[in-house]
Amino acid sequence: MKIECVVFDTSALLLMFTEGIRVVDQVIELVNSPIILMIPKPILNELMKLSRLGRPRVSRASRSALNYIINNFSIANATGSPDDSVVEVARRYNCVAVTCDMKLLRRLRQLGVKTIYLRASSGRLETDDQS
Repeated sequence: MKIECVVFDTSALLLMFTEGIRVVDQVIELVNSPIILMIPKPILNELMKLSRLGRPRVSRASRSALNYIINNFSIANATGSPDDSVVEVARRYNCVAVTCDMKLLRRLRQLGVKTIYLRASSGRLETDDQS
């Protein structure tokens, strides 16, 4: 059985703590194989900034996400903007990318990256299986 790398962007991580959606559980269900949870370093940096400077709700969610990441995620070295770093890690390690950012989702799809995204109408995550 293949172990699948899954890279998360900020929007997907915050969804767990702003909306109470069990993102990781849904990802495990959709991928249907063992997974390695990853975030690029620029996403970690963005969450640290949001935890200090974001509006109160986002700041709290960012702090919770940081605590969760420290205990459950691998941090991938990457450069550039948070979005660029998600693309870089997804392509470098052939990861599934999890995002709620429509602009990033379109970009990942154009590059042929497997994606998982939030279907707003159902409030559940869905996958683009491009394999």
